[in-house]
Amino acid sequence: MVINTTESLIKESIMKKVLKITGIILVTLVFFYCSGDDNNTQNPDPDPDPNPNPTNATTTLISTLSIPWELVWGPDDFLWVTERSGKISRINPDTGEQQVIQTITNVEQIQESGLLGMTHHPDFDTNPFVYVVYTYRNGNDLLERLVRFTYTNNTLSNEEVLLDQIPANNIHNGSRILVTADKHLLMTTGDAGNTSLSQNMNSLAGKILRINLDGSIPTDNPITGSYIYSYGHRNAQGIVQLPNATIYSSEHGPRTDDEINIITANKNYGWPDVKGIIDTAEEEQFAANNDVIESIYNWTPTIAPSDLIYYTGDRIPEWTNKLIMTVLKDQRLIALTLNSDGSAITKEEVFFDGVFGRIRDIAISPQGRVFIATNGTSYGDTSSTHSIIEINKIQ
Repeated sequence: MVINTTESLIKESIMKKVLKITGIILVTLVFFYCSGDDNNTQNPDPDPDPNPNPTNATTTLISTLSIPWELVWGPDDFLWVTERSGKISRINPDTGEQQVIQTITNVEQIQESGLLGMTHHPDFDTNPFVYVVYTYRNGNDLLERLVRFTYTNNTLSNEEVLLDQIPANNIHNGSRILVTADKHLLMTTGDAGNTSLSQNMNSLAGKILRINLDGSIPTDNPITGSYIYSYGHRNAQGIVQLPNATIYSSEHGPRTDDEINIITANKNYGWPDVKGIIDTAEEEQFAANNDVIESIYNWTPTIAPSDLIYYTGDRIPEWTNKLIMTVLKDQRLIALTLNSDGSAITKEEVFFDGVFGRIRDIAISPQGRVFIATNGTSYGDTSSTHSIIEINKIQ
């Protein structure tokens, strides 16, 4: 009996030691992995849709930018933004953390010029290319170019110039770029303050250009050997393609006739001889001789329209299946309802009137989250106080 009791005590002692050691190992492993998660603050991946039912109508992500010009939802679920001074950044849409991934040193920023439009290659996983447009100095001339960077290891490198020596100025540089459903780039250019260039088919200014993703001229462009897709533009700063393939642009007028246009290949949009709709004898004469396309919607006096998107989400039901446009001078967002075939605008609605100051750009996530980039309260404001704001709902 004594021997059996002793054996039992030995076995019990061994079992307790095994359980204790096992417990220590489990606690250590849990602590190790939890600590790793807690300390992983180096560019953590955002949640594409973290809060489908937000409490606040708006959320300011960051308010230390200087003239953010392009704002896009990237294929990595980060917001990508250009600042006119030359910076390109990735911004976490949940935390507002900014990571500068490129600063283009030869950008020339004067008034409206600088680092402007940006977009990504449609097959970014296999072709990690980022396209940007910027102005630069060449002697006494200000010019504009389209370039392509390669994205690796959180940086942009290998700048390739795809299209160069486009006339530029301190005003009217266009520069919005869009990848179409057929995988071509559309790029808007302004008249660079020289109204004669928009009708000059030997100049790339005052046009919408169509470009292969490698920078070459598409063989099916309307004019053989030319990048020109449409012409007679003053300064289009918004361009979007709808699911039905129709392309719309928003364009700055002079003192009258800010425009919404439907963009069609090889058509003349009239500037400087036609402003908005054809409603004077001089415009009628010019249009009769030049096959001019009228705008489908106008603002007089001007409001300074900027970016243009088409909202198909349901997070903001007031905007579903409408064109949404950012506005600079009149400091608002505008929703535009199209008729059944998209040939006309039947309703204009104003949102956040004067709330955020000048609104330059708008970006939409695949889940329907909406972000805007602001440009201060005045035309000349270049301070580092501009913001990216998420619009969660309409109050």
